[in-house]
Amino acid sequence: MPTDTVSTDSRLTRTESPFCGAPNRLFRIPQPQGKRMGRFRALAYAALGLTLFLLLSHRAFGQGNDPLAKVPKLLQVLDRDGFDAKEGTFRILDPIKYACEEKIIPTTYYNNVQPYMSVNLPTDWESTAPEMRRALPINYFLRQDEAVVIVGTTPPPMAYFSYQTFLFGRYNPEKTSTYPKTLGGYFAPYEVLFAYLGDQVSSLTLASTGSNPYNRPMVYISAGNRQTQERVRAALLAAGYPAAIINTETLPASMVRFGYDKGDQFLFLMRMAIAVGGSDVINEFEKTIEAGQVMRVFRVRPKVEFPLDPLPAPVLRPRSTGHTEIDMYPTMEKLRQAIIDSNSKLGYAAQELDSTGGIPEGYPTIEQELAWNGPTQEGTLGYGRDASYVGTEWFNLPEGGFAIVYGLDHSATQKATYSSASIYLDQIITAGIQTVDSGTFAKLPGTATAYLPSEPDASKFYVWKVARNCNGDPHCMEAKPPSVCTGLMSAEPLVRVFFRAYAEPATQVGPPESELLYDRVIVFSPK
Repeated sequence: MPTDTVSTDSRLTRTESPFCGAPNRLFRIPQPQGKRMGRFRALAYAALGLTLFLLLSHRAFGQGNDPLAKVPKLLQVLDRDGFDAKEGTFRILDPIKYACEEKIIPTTYYNNVQPYMSVNLPTDWESTAPEMRRALPINYFLRQDEAVVIVGTTPPPMAYFSYQTFLFGRYNPEKTSTYPKTLGGYFAPYEVLFAYLGDQVSSLTLASTGSNPYNRPMVYISAGNRQTQERVRAALLAAGYPAAIINTETLPASMVRFGYDKGDQFLFLMRMAIAVGGSDVINEFEKTIEAGQVMRVFRVRPKVEFPLDPLPAPVLRPRSTGHTEIDMYPTMEKLRQAIIDSNSKLGYAAQELDSTGGIPEGYPTIEQELAWNGPTQEGTLGYGRDASYVGTEWFNLPEGGFAIVYGLDHSATQKATYSSASIYLDQIITAGIQTVDSGTFAKLPGTATAYLPSEPDASKFYVWKVARNCNGDPHCMEAKPPSVCTGLMSAEPLVRVFFRAYAEPATQVGPPESELLYDRVIVFSPK
């Protein structure tokens, strides 16, 4: 982690974020001279987290800035301007429960092991034909001049949050009829593309007021029709929402099929990661969202359908900066050898796995109809442009053995806002059960330094264990099936590790894989 020092008077100064090398825009904390700040920051932020959440929330809502207070006026303006509006709700997502207990999805699509929320919109305007049913309750159809409008308040301080709409399902009866019903034919006649439609709106790109993106008023318009977008924006302004907080997302008509009859099915996702104060802060915020206390969502459409007026596809943010992590390669190799040597002395033989990228991006997925159809055809898996994705092959943990996951904390090189390593079980269900990330590395530092005590850059790396039973080791992830999946996967299922590097501060999108050192996995078996 970066080290900051100040003069002996311990003055308050701007610090670097514990999640990335970019200056943190919110926190100013004392920094005693000459001491490493990683553990200090982690403890300080944990202590401050819930207090800041409450104080900043009170400040945001206590000065007449509550965006929900303007909703009645907004609905009046929309009605006067010729729009109908129907309110939906927000829903906390639990992909493993959906796959294993409720069985409404055949796979988790490699769910990120971090909190997600979606929206549940009314079905009144959609087709009642059985074959036009929603693949999931949180999917929705849109008429070409319809919009989804969200008003509310952004999350409390955390490493990262984002909002994005995906093209989840496409009507394709000919193709889905050839898929196994337990795999790609699960939602027939719809196939699952799960493809992004542009860049995310995130804590790095959000349009709002104030010096930081946390606990701030925001509006989100997701639409594909220019006239709809402009008139909804005008209604928001007339209702008293400032232009500075209005965020727009384009659903490009060149890529999607609108309509209630055989149209595409959309899925909105809100994601939050590494809150100051820990997971309880996110859990509490999710509950307030579900209760409609800080965010509300509406589907809005003209009472008389507008003519076609498609918005052009959005201009995507370029990924590359040309700056790489290659200077860290010698340290990576030293760490690799130290891990192998250390475990060899303990009687274990090493098998190194390949880490590879190459998950297809959203637009090529739509163009080529790369739908999910099980382990041999996984498609884009909800790939977002705010991250890079690298994964291992599927592997087994041998009897009495374990795996070691190691690599760079990509936030330490400023190539990511934060990075993570997650373990998945079962080739079809792909249940993501545990993750470690830049927040974990800040709280439990020194895992690589233990192998390379005299290497200056070792503090930028992490080393973690994966085992069937961790026996209380805090630097270990347990590869045990979730209880809700009992009987649906073996007691000792195959394991896969996925690595993500989120939102390079310089570009505000995921870094290209070519500029990263790939994280790695070594499987150790008793000799």
